[in-house]
Amino acid sequence: MNFEELTFSKRVSIAEMMLAWSPIGCWDNSTRGLDSATALEFVRSLRMSSDLLGTSHAVAIYQASQAIYDVFDKVIVLYEGREIYFGSTASAKAYFEEMGWYCTPRQTTGDFLTSVTNHDERKPRDGYGLIVPRTPDDFEHYWRRSPAYGRLQEELEAYRSDPTNHVFAEELQASHKAAQSKRIRSKSPYMVNFVMQIQICTKRAYQRLWNDKPSTLTVVIGQVIMALVVGSVFYGTPNTTNSFFARGSTLFFATLLNALIAVTEINNLYQQRAIVEKHVSYAFCRPAAEAIAGVISDAPVKFVIAILFNVILYFLAGLRPRASQFFIFFLFTVLVRFTMSAMFRTLAAITKTVSQALALAGVLVLTIVIYTGYTIPRPYMHPWFKWLTWINPLSYAFEALIVNEFHGREFPCAK
Repeated sequence: MNFEELTFSKRVSIAEMMLAWSPIGCWDNSTRGLDSATALEFVRSLRMSSDLLGTSHAVAIYQASQAIYDVFDKVIVLYEGREIYFGSTASAKAYFEEMGWYCTPRQTTGDFLTSVTNHDERKPRDGYGLIVPRTPDDFEHYWRRSPAYGRLQEELEAYRSDPTNHVFAEELQASHKAAQSKRIRSKSPYMVNFVMQIQICTKRAYQRLWNDKPSTLTVVIGQVIMALVVGSVFYGTPNTTNSFFARGSTLFFATLLNALIAVTEINNLYQQRAIVEKHVSYAFCRPAAEAIAGVISDAPVKFVIAILFNVILYFLAGLRPRASQFFIFFLFTVLVRFTMSAMFRTLAAITKTVSQALALAGVLVLTIVIYTGYTIPRPYMHPWFKWLTWINPLSYAFEALIVNEFHGREFPCAK
């Protein structure tokens, strides 16, 4: 990923966090990849939100400039997981200088505080080389015995005993309830109801499809090519008993190809998973709303692809030329497409990595192909595994298409 892409994704992540309107925000190195001016502007926006809305922000910044450091009220210094200072940003430099450490000229306060925790960068003041703390335990022990630590404990106790904190909490809950939409529980963390979440997620799903037109067109063109190839293989099949195997093969491939295209759902869902999980953590929407929106947005695309694929394959392969039989054929192939799409979506949802999902998908596809009733007819299946055909959706679709094609027809004997 180049710098411009990193900056853009970072800006989007920051905007999502700001839109969450959380009373407490934790920012882990959010300015990385941003230029110094943008980083300062970002920190000042956090300061403005704190002043206007009463929010609090804990920010971890790498190599903070002096201008960024001066924006904050308090600073915490950690040394290998141990707290060695927490207090006013204006007093932090003096605290460590009194401890015995030397701040070089033109060194920012942020760099000075981080250098104290690095034995290669820190320098003791003259006469303090043998008495300054060295290990994280020494720093923590010095901090707990310092007057600054005692003042911190007094501030914490005063905060806990302040009765206005309960009033502020009630006001915060009231403002959250007032900002919520209608028909939503007051204790719900979400700002909009479930129906509105589906509408918003569906709109976003259509925007993703529109911005990723090459992927959609690739699937459409690929399905058209497969329909032409399979249909041309069985083109000109005679209406005699010699065509039984060819017609069965056509129906099997029609069922199978409509099903296997749904394997791409796994990669699509894993591409969206990180964003969906982040939005769920921000209480933007429920996972079910995103799932339903995905089904709704994909339905028109799948329907168009099904029309192109099935029309070409049906008439090119010379299947039963009657409107009723064609629409029954179209109905079952579309049902197969949506059923297998839901099955692979479920597979992607219950796994943790894409490799796990694809491994299980391979086993599932193999089972579906073998136990459809075409590769191995049901009378020849082993009794131990014959039950797989009863839970295989393609088995029912293939049987329905066979009945639809051959029921009520008479074929002259080829010999």
